[in-house]
Amino acid sequence: MENAVSDLVQIVYVSRSTFTSMPAELGIEPSVARILAQSRINNAKRGLVGALYFGDGCFFQCLEGRVEDVERLYAALLKDPRHTDLKVLKRRPIERTSFATWAMKYVPLDIPMKTLLRELGLQTFDPYRFDESAVAKVLEMLGTDGKFRPGQVTTGHALAPDVATQAVSTVRWARIAWVASLVIALVIAGAMALRAGA
Repeated sequence: MENAVSDLVQIVYVSRSTFTSMPAELGIEPSVARILAQSRINNAKRGLVGALYFGDGCFFQCLEGRVEDVERLYAALLKDPRHTDLKVLKRRPIERTSFATWAMKYVPLDIPMKTLLRELGLQTFDPYRFDESAVAKVLEMLGTDGKFRPGQVTTGHALAPDVATQAVSTVRWARIAWVASLVIALVIAGAMALRAGA
């Protein structure tokens, strides 16, 4: 199932949100939910895959795909007003994608991320201060090997049949939460559009 085309690249970039973070609805910040919904649609069309983490107003995103497609998207991201201060932390050629079944994977990593931040001596999520080792650890937490990790809540993952029943149940609830948060985000966006047009 993994893409074996040779002109593939992986980039990891970070950025700061320009929107004011709202309380997380069912585990995900509403603006991030809207970004995820749009990314999943757009990335599927472009043949891109990846994963996203958001915390303390900062994005950590991994994108994978054909070089020209990734570069085209990154150029568009530089103009996106929803974030600023984009910085590429890692760029490397790859033989196959790590997130082959994901248009855009979102992983809430609260406990593992807090552990990593303590190890790094950081009080908040500040990926601009991550060294190469920290970047590798976050990528591992995001599941770049494409495998589900016990205890890791991943929204929308197609799980292998040997995954424990408890993990499957957790992911089902995560899917329900993601759908609910997406509906809430779309309703909020629609209400804001109506208010703006009034």
